Amino acid sequence: MSVPTNTFQTYQAIGNREDLIDIIVNISPTKTPVLSMTESVRAMATLHEWQTDSLVTPSANAGIEGNDSAGVAVGATTRLNNNTQILTKNFLISGTQEIVRKAGRASEIGYQVQKLTKELATDIEYMLVINSAAVTGAAGTARQSKGISGFIATNTSSASANRPLTSTILDANLALIWAAGGDPDVILTGGNQKIAIAGFTQNTRFISAEAAKVVNAVDIYQSSFGTLKTVLSHVMNANEANQIFNLDMSYWRKAWLRPVLLHELARTGDARKFQIVAELTLESLNEKASGVVTQLT
Repeated sequence: MSVPTNTFQTYQAIGNREDLIDIIVNISPTKTPVLSMTESVRAMATLHEWQTDSLVTPSANAGIEGNDSAGVAVGATTRLNNNTQILTKNFLISGTQEIVRKAGRASEIGYQVQKLTKELATDIEYMLVINSAAVTGAAGTARQSKGISGFIATNTSSASANRPLTSTILDANLALIWAAGGDPDVILTGGNQKIAIAGFTQNTRFISAEAAKVVNAVDIYQSSFGTLKTVLSHVMNANEANQIFNLDMSYWRKAWLRPVLLHELARTGDARKFQIVAELTLESLNEKASGVVTQLT
């Protein structure tokens, strides 16, 4: 049906008010489980160091009555280290943009601080989990901290080809960790492996009687070597989707040389400059307390 002649429509109108809701919607992942679960300690230098030790393997031990004692060689401790890594977020806001009326936020500076602080936290999570090697750094090279992915070397379960995760594969890795003296309490995983673990018969789901539904956010895996909580990781989902970490969180700590701080930098014109900065590293107090399963589909 045609529109009557000379009908004045919105297409010709000038001055109609815009329909912009006063909300900014952002669904980007912001959860940082390793950053949240690890204890915080202080770092005092850019090269952060600690020591580990181990007991000798148990053996038959029976002494002869009245026998003289003989000196036994004493083993030295192992000295470990990691570099602190500087993480920054920088932004500039013009004087005009800060003063004009805006939708969804009263202050552009305040909004950007909130947004970029969340981004910095997810970058820290990436560093703690994904970084595979430490970088010493130089005048023109950034220092880099080694993450969980780079530290775990003893209790690794891999295969010649990718295969689906099963309770048998998972238990085999937990057995390695147990034999080394570890007692893991967290399975860190991406989405695909979380689905696989949720299907295990050993898995216990918390059920809300009031809502009469299964709450999938918290799953407990009951193994022959202890009970572990499965924790979803967005950075693993994006970068290490074909593996899982079995972690004893008491042996992982983040060491802050500089906590997260907001600095306003010197003005050079009609804009305000800001920098959000943090400097920290990861302590692996003993990597034998954790393990990794790789080559998963």
